[in-house]
This record gives sequence, C-alpha cells and structure tokens, in this order.
Amino acid sequence: MKLPVFLTQRPLGTKTVGVVLVLAVLVAGAVLGVRELRDLPDDAAFEYDGTVVTKDDLDERVEVLGALYGIKEPGKKDGRAAFRRDTAKAVAVSMVLDDAARDKGVAVSDKRARDTLDQMVASQLGADPREAFTELLADFGVTEAAVLDEVKRQQAVALLFEKITKDAAADVTAADARDYYEAHPDRFMTPEGRELRNIVVRTDKDAQAVVQRARKGEDFAALARANSLDDATRDQGGALGVVPARSLAGDYAKAAFGARSGAVFGPVRTQFGWNVGQVVRIVPGKEPTFDQVEDQALDVVRSERALEAWRDWLEGRIKKADVEYADSYRPEDPNEPPAVATEQP
Repeated sequence: MKLPVFLTQRPLGTKTVGVVLVLAVLVAGAVLGVRELRDLPDDAAFEYDGTVVTKDDLDERVEVLGALYGIKEPGKKDGRAAFRRDTAKAVAVSMVLDDAARDKGVAVSDKRARDTLDQMVASQLGADPREAFTELLADFGVTEAAVLDEVKRQQAVALLFEKITKDAAADVTAADARDYYEAHPDRFMTPEGRELRNIVVRTDKDAQAVVQRARKGEDFAALARANSLDDATRDQGGALGVVPARSLAGDYAKAAFGARSGAVFGPVRTQFGWNVGQVVRIVPGKEPTFDQVEDQALDVVRSERALEAWRDWLEGRIKKADVEYADSYRPEDPNEPPAVATEQP
C-alpha cells in the first residue's frame, strides 16, 4: 500500500502552489479546535497548547521549507494573506501531529533523517551537491540542522500514518477491489496520450523562427539539441515521452492535443518560456480488464480505507487541540485543503 501523496517526500527545489507542510489533517477534513478568544501577544500568529508561535517563527519555518521544497511567499500582494493563513494552519497542524507522534512512541533517528537528506541533495543538486546545498542554505538563511528537523518531522508523520492505519486494510478482498473497479472505471483507464518533443526558447520571435524551420522539414530533434533552453530534455532531442493532457499546462495541452500526428504546434507560452512542440505519435486510450488492474485496484481500496481510519483518528485528535489564531492568521476554511498541482512543460 502506497502512502498518500501528502505524506511523501518532495524533491529539493520543487515549486508548489500553497503550503505542503504535513497537510494530511486537511485532506482528512478535520477542524482545529479553537478556544474561546483571548488576548494574544501583538507578534503572535497563533497559540497552541500554551505555546505562542510568532510571526517571525512562521517566517523561519517558511525559509526552511523554501530550502527543502521550494516553497516561498507569493510575490503578489493579494496572495500573501492567504499564504500566511495556510502557513499558520499547516504549522499548527504539524505541532498537533508532533505531539501525537510522541504519544504513540514514534521517533525518527538522526541517521535516518541524514540519509534521506543526503539522498535528496545528491539526486537534485547536480555535479557538486554538497557545495550547491551549502549555497542554497545560505541563500535562504537557514541552517542544515533546521532542514534535518523538518525531514525528521515529515518522516515521523509518515510513520505515524502507518501505525494508525496498519490494520485498516487488512481485510480488503478481491471482491472489494472488483466492486471498486466496476464503480470507478475511469480511475483505471489509460487516457489518450501524445508522444511529444518540445523546444523551449526565450522569446516569441525565437519560437516563430523554430516553427518555420521545423515546418520546412528540418529535423525537430536536431533543432531541440541546438536551440532548446530545457536542460532536462535538450540532449534527448526535446523528448517528453508519452504524456496525457492532464499532465500538461492548459494552453500547451490544448495545442498538443489539437494537433495531428507528426505536426508541429505552437508557439505556446508557459511559465518556462516560449514552447514549440511536435506530436511524434498519438497513443489511444485503453480500458483495461479487471484482471489487468486487480493489484492496482486492491492498492487503491487499501489506501482509501487507510485514509478513512486516519481521518477518524485524526478528527478526534484535532478537535481536542487547543489552538487560537490571531485575526490575520485565522484560516478562512479549516476544512478545505489547499490544492497542490504540478504541471509540465
């Protein structure tokens, strides 16, 4: 059984929307217990169980999350208030879960956290990862010890999840999986995909030039190797592989899935630059039989039952939590989890 997405590690440098700090409680739909209002210090964001978390404390936590996961406060003024509320809620929830982990005897060793951090650094930060990581810490003004603490916290919540839910899926049968498959056929369909190549350039003018050259018959892969700014795909001739529409940015998906096999499309502007794409081939969607996806269906049912058990346990724990937010940090809707989405290109 796989852990839910909100409990898995995210790589260094990943950009996300909103706060991804241990948001399991939000997915579970629990509400933080809030006491009758009382006076908080002027610099307080919230108080939990007699501990005041200041605005500076939250800022420091965001800096750690920035170094570890790429999270940062939005540049636009109208997004900052929501970000602050989400941050306060996430940190309050993490404190509740810290206490729960201690109560359940869940602990993560320094070595385990160190090994995980070393793996993340080595896999994400290039040829000299330790030097790059040191520079990253300096850029964000955080210490390695603070980052290690955050890794330990995330791992502890993952272990807590396993401890709370270990018995929830034990009685899932093949019949349960088949019932789920028949009730949710769309969950198991392989959607139509496109095998794509893509070239990223800086300007619309550059993109128009690439489009013209490609449509006149120049090899698209060679054009990508010579012109694309995308380090991840340039050496592979811009190859993105076979991707469904849902994995692509909106305008890019419309252009890619509106083109015929072999066609060059674009330019399309995304957050990464101006894109010119080519449809190498169209891969039709497939509806698998139950026998083909039985293991996947079993996994889904087990995961959903685990989440139900987690939600039931967590609701009780959260409702007993002693949390009071300052007005500007009080969540608008504690029941609604922030959406976290990733897109390419």
